Amino acid sequence: MVNEFVTLAEAKDYLRVDHEEEDAIIQGMIWAASDAVKDVASDVDWDEYNPPFDVPYRLKLAVLTRVARMYDDRHSMEAGKGELPMLTPLRKLET
Repeated sequence: MVNEFVTLAEAKDYLRVDHEEEDAIIQGMIWAASDAVKDVASDVDWDEYNPPFDVPYRLKLAVLTRVARMYDDRHSMEAGKGELPMLTPLRKLET
């Protein structure tokens, strides 16, 4: 199972969604976005955290921006605006 970095309630608040019809879709977006953020932030010691409750807000916001991008444009899997600058310092560079 994927470790989600935000809860469904947090994502729905961020998206300003107040209905339940798309909960399954939004949950899938959370899982996909969490995986993508984890891939980019490769220098983070993930064993330190207990997602979704003990995750730095920088990572939460990166997931939320990616979820918003996917929600607004269902055909896009691109990073959310501002996501990469937030995550770049957490990326391990290959030597």
